[in-house]
Amino acid sequence: MKRIKSFNLILYFFVVLAAACGKKSERTEVEIPKRETFIVEKKSVLGQEKVKTKQGPFDMPPLSFQYEEVEDLFKPEDLAFHYGEFHLNYANRLNTAIHNSPFVTDSIVGILTKVTPAQAEISNLAGAYYNHNFFWQSIHKNTTTSPNANLSALITSNFGSYNNLKAEILRISVEFEGSGWLWLLVDHRNNLTLIPTENNANPLTLRLGKPLLVIDLWEHAYLSSYKNDKEKYIKALLPHLNWEFANFQLENK
Repeated sequence: MKRIKSFNLILYFFVVLAAACGKKSERTEVEIPKRETFIVEKKSVLGQEKVKTKQGPFDMPPLSFQYEEVEDLFKPEDLAFHYGEFHLNYANRLNTAIHNSPFVTDSIVGILTKVTPAQAEISNLAGAYYNHNFFWQSIHKNTTTSPNANLSALITSNFGSYNNLKAEILRISVEFEGSGWLWLLVDHRNNLTLIPTENNANPLTLRLGKPLLVIDLWEHAYLSSYKNDKEKYIKALLPHLNWEFANFQLENK
């Protein structure tokens, strides 16, 4: 009798096992995603499209490059702070200063050509806004732009050579003390010259001539990326000068 019971138990075990194996075809296989599926595309959190003025006629002109595209010139976070904090602050303050004033319908160039020394606040804010806009346009993400034939002729005539011009830009920038800007401009005698201006003064308010390029010499432009080494900053900036913009400015007097 015991042998019969043992046999029945063994038989039952094989029946259950066979049934389980028979259900194998009913199972659904799920494909495990490949590793690449879980890779998230890295995106910049420093997007300049978020930089907007609060209100008023003047907004922030977009840069022609992304912060990360000129990493050999500025650290992206430093460039984002310069554009999105310093420049934006000047734009907001300018919009506030001209509210309910005769300048509210003028262009930025119109303000700078009309403002008087007695209107110091508006002159300073308009200058800072204009100068920064001009500075960003004076930078190219590539290092391959060059002066056209007309500008090259002026450079040779007034500086002897392109290398001499770059040497003068470096010398004047390093020797300049305090806050200001260095302008490459064509004066009223059609001479190409380099003129530094203090604080936020510019060729329009000072009636100096037609600006072609400008370099920001304020400490906030280079201190974070270059510490106190202004010479290193200028040497890094020189290859990024936007000669295409300078060519355009020259041909559109």
